[in-house]
Amino acid sequence: MTTRGWITTAIAVVGVGLMVVSYLFWTTPACNTTVACSNPRVPFAAGIFVLGVLIAFSAGAFYSVYKGGK
Repeated sequence: MTTRGWITTAIAVVGVGLMVVSYLFWTTPACNTTVACSNPRVPFAAGIFVLGVLIAFSAGAFYSVYKGGK
């Protein structure tokens, strides 16, 4: 695999990792019995999820723009 492929894969893995961590661990707990369960563990978890989506999609842009060195 070329450098271009490795960097693209790394960018995509970081983005997907942020999405998974923010969705599974930092959002609202799985209980829905009280009002306290409706508050997320991290207040800006949704923003981190969106950031992960943007990073993952930017991997495609990086792959098409970066042509590599000589």
